[in-house]
Amino acid sequence: MNISVSVFVFALVLCLVLGGLLGYFFAQSRALRSPARNAQELAAVQSTAAAATARAERLTEENNSLIDRAKSDQDILRALAPLAQQLDSMNRRVQGMQETQAAQRSQLHEQLDSAAITQREFAKETHSLRTALTSNSARGTWGEVELRRIVEAAGMLPHVDFSEQQATSQVSTAGSASRPDVTVHLPGGFHLAIDAKVPLSALLRAQDITGEDSAARAARDGLLKEHAKAVRSHINELAKRNYPADFPGSPYLTVMFMPAESLLSEALKADPALLEDALAAGIAPTSPSSLLALLRSVATVWSSAKVTEEAQEIMMLGRTLVSRLNTVAGHLDSLGTSLQRSVAAYNKTVASIESRLLVTARSFESIDAPLATPQELSSEKAQVRQFTAGGLAVGGSSESADRSE
Repeated sequence: MNISVSVFVFALVLCLVLGGLLGYFFAQSRALRSPARNAQELAAVQSTAAAATARAERLTEENNSLIDRAKSDQDILRALAPLAQQLDSMNRRVQGMQETQAAQRSQLHEQLDSAAITQREFAKETHSLRTALTSNSARGTWGEVELRRIVEAAGMLPHVDFSEQQATSQVSTAGSASRPDVTVHLPGGFHLAIDAKVPLSALLRAQDITGEDSAARAARDGLLKEHAKAVRSHINELAKRNYPADFPGSPYLTVMFMPAESLLSEALKADPALLEDALAAGIAPTSPSSLLALLRSVATVWSSAKVTEEAQEIMMLGRTLVSRLNTVAGHLDSLGTSLQRSVAAYNKTVASIESRLLVTARSFESIDAPLATPQELSSEKAQVRQFTAGGLAVGGSSESADRSE
């Protein structure tokens, strides 16, 4: 608004100056020059004045346009004031979000760094485990530990439901007594041998091959067949040991436990006839899931056998209790009979005293002393109750035998 007024004032002053100069030059030209020349100059001055007037009018229009534009800008600014406030609020929110995102990115970087450290440690531990599993002794220890864990998970108790490293009459190739890893005790004095085997070398080498071309697949298939061959070798070895021969009457079966599901599944893929041949030899290859199901079944059989045994013991105790109750009832019958005889003898004695002894004693009238007369027991007070409930007697021979106790 101030800029428009300044432009207008400047244009007005310029017009006044131009007008004064034109008047001055016009007066001078009239006084000093010829009329023709003055006419020319007058025309030039008029042309210049017309141009100045047009310029002044144009400046006036531009000034008015600037005034209108300033008013319009003020209206726009007033209309945009709430929007500016909203933009300012949105700017503050965006800044807050940027700060939050920066903090979250920092936390994410920390978590990614921690995950990377954990992954490196996991890879290191995995490499250590893989290196350890290349040792036959380490694999054997892993199989035995996994076998014990599954046996305990099935709810079986050591030295009650199973025994570890129980020696048999079989002799190994080293000349020592053959010992299955776990001997499961079955109801009725029967047993079931379980031996852990971990054929893992060929399978680990097969898993190292990651390619999908024909050469990689052929190499992988060859290693898997080698793995199946190793499993079959363990089956033949257990069949030669013949653990069931040491447990007469027990199932003709030896369980070969492999501590990973892939050990059995990959062998069966490479050699589909492996399972049928193993069962024909009396060997049952099992994985952790199938062994757990087998041991849970054995634990259930043990529970049923214990319930049956306890029921038989309760039945025997019940028979013994009834027999002894019969003995006590016989003793009570004898006691009641004796009491009845004692009461009858007492009443007879009282009757004899009254009818004979007291009659003679009253003949001594000179003796001034009262004579006590014993009272006879009434039949109601002296009545002995008999057992009315039957069923206690179980037989004459057993009853007579028990009454001597």
